[in-house]
Amino acid sequence: MPIFKTGEMFRSPGFKIVTTNSFITREKRLVMGKGAALQLRNMIPDIDLVFGKLILEACGHLGTYGLLMNGKYGAAQVKYNFMDKADPDLIAFSMGFLAWEANINRYVYNINYPGIGNGGLSKEIVRPILNLLPNNVYVWEK
Repeated sequence: MPIFKTGEMFRSPGFKIVTTNSFITREKRLVMGKGAALQLRNMIPDIDLVFGKLILEACGHLGTYGLLMNGKYGAAQVKYNFMDKADPDLIAFSMGFLAWEANINRYVYNINYPGIGNGGLSKEIVRPILNLLPNNVYVWEK
């Protein structure tokens, strides 16, 4: 089971994963306009372009990729269009990739709590999905 934390995820050691979508702009950038995704985009210039190109290679605009890592940063898909509500099935799909990655590498993985902020879901819906994650995954809320 993951470890649930409150505070600033980006100050914690380990990999940083933000929840995202698969909406790619004409400039080949992933839309990262709110929450932890926006915070990461502001911290790491052009990370939206990096993830946009990775998503285009993996599945294309509005496709399904689950989890993508680039160095110590990651994008976990919780929706297709940034304007939609988060999709619990898509969260489960993405968290399956994260669980696999975290079980193999045993590093610390930090992720913002999927689906509850701009995703519009309740913790009651999302929490059971997260229980499959190992204890080297920290799930963060501000």
